[in-house]
Amino acid sequence: MKLTDIDPPSRSFSRWLTDEEVGQVLASSRGWRLAPDGGVMAGKIRKTRIAPSLTALGATAAAERWISRAAAPGRDGSGPTHIMWGVFNARTDAEIAAKVDS
Repeated sequence: MKLTDIDPPSRSFSRWLTDEEVGQVLASSRGWRLAPDGGVMAGKIRKTRIAPSLTALGATAAAERWISRAAAPGRDGSGPTHIMWGVFNARTDAEIAAKVDS
């Protein structure tokens, strides 16, 4: 199974990021890769499935408060999205995978 590198979105963190874009940021920061089926995988040799998609990872990040956002995006799609790096980085790959699956 060939995995593809995940690059962070070109949009700024100060803008409202979609769940998929949040998933891209988080996956990229950990060096995770995208599987052909759209799943997020950790590891190059011993591959571990973290999430079924970038959107699922981003939605879980919002639910678990690994990110914070304004109540609603502005009319132009702008609005602050902040990644809680300390909170997210303190979690192991296994903990994140368990939260996404639950």
